[in-house]
Parts: sequence; C-alpha cells; structure tokens
Amino acid sequence: MLALVASPSLLRPTQASPPGLLNTVKSNPGMAEALCQQFNAINAAGHSVYSSTGLEQVAASQGITTGESEILITYVVGLYCPVVT
Repeated sequence: MLALVASPSLLRPTQASPPGLLNTVKSNPGMAEALCQQFNAINAAGHSVYSSTGLEQVAASQGITTGESEILITYVVGLYCPVVT
C-alpha cells in the first residue's frame, strides 16, 4: 500500500484553476522542484503519477481535483522532471 507523501499544499484556492495552476508553477521554480520530488516519491513507491493513486495523492496534497492534478502533473513533468512516469 502506498503511504501518502506529506507535503504542504503549494497552491492557494485562487490558484487552483488550471490556468492558475500553470501560471503559479511557471513563476515559481521552487514549487516545480517540490512537485518533482513528490512525483519521484510516488514513482519510488511503484506507482505512476498518472495512475489513479498518483492523481489522487497529488490532488489531496494540493487541495485540487484529480482532473486538475492531471493537468498540473503533465505540465510539471513536461517542463521540469521528464524522467517521472
């Protein structure tokens, strides 16, 4: 069973829309790095960040929906941590 990686929410509620998510990450490389670390931890536990488990974990840690977490993950992986699966 996958243990949830504890990470503080990096987004404020007003940023939790897809455009807000992407702009926040774009303007904050530290946030992207923190998310990459979270994604790597999910991978290390044997899960893809794109799996339902990965999507739910990221959504829960950021206070967003799983659909929004999929958008966020795709953006961050594509620009900042391409080795994440």
